[in-house]
This record gives sequence, structure tokens and C-alpha cells, in this order.
Amino acid sequence: MRIIIKLILSALILILIVGCDKKGNPLPSDIMFTAQLNGIKYKDVMPMVIPPGAKRTPVLEIVYGDKNYFKINSFLEPESPEDKNAFFLNIRVPLSEQIVLNKIYSFSPIDGKEKVTGLEDQIYREGNKQFVSITSRYNLDTHYYGKGTLILTEYDLEKNRARGKVDFVLPYDIWDSESKDLKLTGEFYCWINNPN
Repeated sequence: MRIIIKLILSALILILIVGCDKKGNPLPSDIMFTAQLNGIKYKDVMPMVIPPGAKRTPVLEIVYGDKNYFKINSFLEPESPEDKNAFFLNIRVPLSEQIVLNKIYSFSPIDGKEKVTGLEDQIYREGNKQFVSITSRYNLDTHYYGKGTLILTEYDLEKNRARGKVDFVLPYDIWDSESKDLKLTGEFYCWINNPN
């Protein structure tokens, strides 16, 4: 019994040593979403070793039920420590057909509902609407819906990996510039959470 406990502790220590850099930060994996928001660089990188309860974004999740769709979630943090705001990015595409590589998936908000608060965002979530939204980590109650495109360039269910590009314009009334629009361009290589 003592040998088993020692082996488990040794394995845990080895995982912690191998999974962290010299400062104790988790080592990054190749799963990432890189973006520029109005010229400021942002990144979401999944750690190489993921302890229970740790963040698992960016992710492309396939959802089956009365509404079939895939969604991409990412938590974009600024690369520079001077920039403080981080954003939750949420993309949803109905699956009325198979996923098509290199297809341009286009998005546009509901007129007059580009900025919604609280439960008002249910107007997007009910039915099978295609949308892109962004939320500031400082105001999780307000969602900004925008327009733009998504292109999936790789979709591999054997490796559970997807790759693609995004180009969005979202309204954003707290942005620290003269522009009231948030221009988001980026690329992602994310894992696929497939229920099958």
C-alpha cells in the first residue's frame, strides 16, 4: 500500500514539475486563440497540463438536441500587462448541414439588439440563431453582438482539433479609444469537445 501511495505522489510531483515553468506558471499547449482587438494583442492559451476545474478554452463544442449547433468559446486576455481588460468571446453556428471547411460563415446582429443586458440575450439563444458576442470580464451582464466572418480551415474529429480565422466588428461603448466599434481579427487552433 505504501508503494502505491509513493508512486501516486511521485507521479503528481512529476506532472507538476513537467507542467510548469521556473516561475510555477503552467506550460502552454499548442491550443490557442490569438487576436487583435483594435490593434491590441490578446491571447487565450490552454495549459499543457490541466488540473481538474482549470480553464479549458479555447474550445469548439458540438451541441446536439432540439437545436444542433457548434460554438466556439474563448477567454481573450491582453498580452501586455499594461492592458487590463479581458473578454469572453462566444460564437455560435447552427448545424443544419455538415461543417464545411473554408466556407465563410457570416454573422450579423439583430437590428436594435447589438447591446443587450441581463436576460435580454435570450433573444439570441432561443431558436437556432447564428451569432458572435463579446463580454468584458468587468461587466458580465452586458453582451455585445456584432457582424463579421468565421472560416474553419481544419476540422479533425480523430485528433479533436479545429483551426480557423475570424474577422468581426462589434459595438463596444466602454472601449478606450475614439472608436465605438471593436475590431477583432484572429486565428485559433482549439480542441473539439465532441459528445460522440
